[in-house]
Amino acid sequence: MKTMSANKQYPLPRVHIENDRLVFVDEQSSAVANPVWDMLWQKHWPGKIAVSCASSAERVARLKNKYRIELDDKPYRTQNWTPKWLEWLTENLYGNAAQMQLPGDFCYALDVPGFVHGESQGIGDIFDAKVELLPCGNFHIHPLPAVPETIKNINVLPIEKSLYYRAVEYIQYARAATNGVLPFHNPVMTGPIDTANYLLGTTTLLEWLYTEPEAVHNLLDKITDVLIQMVRAIRDAAGGYLCSHHLRCARGGFDFCSEVRSLISLEMYEAFEAPYLRRIGQELGAFSAHSCGNWEKTIQSTISDPNFRALNGQIKENDLAAICRLASGNLTLSIGRSVDVHDRFMWPDTESYYRHILKIVPDGQPFELALEKEEDIELWDNLHRQIRGKDYQWTPPGTNF
Repeated sequence: MKTMSANKQYPLPRVHIENDRLVFVDEQSSAVANPVWDMLWQKHWPGKIAVSCASSAERVARLKNKYRIELDDKPYRTQNWTPKWLEWLTENLYGNAAQMQLPGDFCYALDVPGFVHGESQGIGDIFDAKVELLPCGNFHIHPLPAVPETIKNINVLPIEKSLYYRAVEYIQYARAATNGVLPFHNPVMTGPIDTANYLLGTTTLLEWLYTEPEAVHNLLDKITDVLIQMVRAIRDAAGGYLCSHHLRCARGGFDFCSEVRSLISLEMYEAFEAPYLRRIGQELGAFSAHSCGNWEKTIQSTISDPNFRALNGQIKENDLAAICRLASGNLTLSIGRSVDVHDRFMWPDTESYYRHILKIVPDGQPFELALEKEEDIELWDNLHRQIRGKDYQWTPPGTNF
């Protein structure tokens, strides 16, 4: 395995050992960033496909058996705190420590657990919709009455009244308990039209795009105002800095789920989603988005937004060659393996999936990929050498413990 040369531009160790304890160091004073993280976020080609690798459960277990993580979190517990908060935070720290032992471009950050804020559905209560915790552990928004006048007259609550606002509480708690040593991914959040999809239900939304466009725009205006307020509160709680929820090798910004783009035409996307995303970017700065399904048709519209930095999604639902051609290096692509879809969109094996990416993605296209397991490092190396005719240049592990 070849690694990129370590120098002052690459991460210094962010964890050290005190007796049998893992101690996370202050990022700002003792470590500098992997330049790949910022290059991808700026839509720049870092000279390679950026790769992260999922750490194994066995690696995490070894760390837990060998080292303790002790957090004095009691002074920072809020009224909504439960022991699950501390459990999640501790596991999250072990997960980051495990990533630091692996080569690659994984951008270290803490996550906000969905159970705290009702997943992406938790924001629905701001719009007077009922958010229900289901027996399976998922959350469900009960759509509002499909009456245009009712939708126009929704009473929007202050964001602090929402279940989703507990994400702000969690970040404040976790940041204080860890002395701010790591940045945070934004919690999973739906964008404007996807939130409208929750509130109206898919059938009503798609019908109203044609029959009640004024009511839909009225709702999207209110949703956009709320999203701007919520992201700003989340970012402030995180110390003024966030990383996008779905990206693994880029740091900065925040992201939304923009799933409905795969269900509607380009004309409808440009009328009912793009303007509201553009408004959010103008207010809050650069962002990215995730979408399952096929979103090739939206790429050229997407790259016309100067604050839209990256799109995360899957192949084979999308034609990778077409996506790269349309993006033309003007959008960072974050691509995952297709899951939970018809067999014709599934890959027969992991090798076929990686081989396809190595054959199709051109030099010059900012691109990130998450390897699915540690054993895939050797597979990726071999395929890269075979298909691209040279060794893959790994960023070395971010720690020496």
